[in-house]
Amino acid sequence: MNNEKIEYSLTVEAKDFIVPKDIIDEVLFLTVKQDVLDVLNDPNTDITYFGFAPDNTADNQDDLLLDGVFFRIIAYNKDLGLTLESSKEEVLVAYSNLITTKAPYWTTIITEKGFIKEEITIELLYQ
Repeated sequence: MNNEKIEYSLTVEAKDFIVPKDIIDEVLFLTVKQDVLDVLNDPNTDITYFGFAPDNTADNQDDLLLDGVFFRIIAYNKDLGLTLESSKEEVLVAYSNLITTKAPYWTTIITEKGFIKEEITIELLYQ
């Protein structure tokens, strides 16, 4: 597979982030951009997930859900220059640079509910 065509996904917890209500996808990025950058540029940020972009849903499956609010950014490696072995710092810097320099193709809020857990993800998709 062409390394540039690989889609990597980064998920980080959005602690203390208040999810905007009744916001249309077209303005969501402008609303959350600084919050996402603040999380990515915080040296105390832990990476919840970094790897190949997921393609499944976890609705009604508590064992697959995380409880809380998260930012997920999916982008082609041609825009990131990373490998699966990249350090936490390299990953956070690459995604921060991407968000600083480019607008995503699509941004949305995804809510997945299990029987106990609720995962709210603000997803930014770059193409």
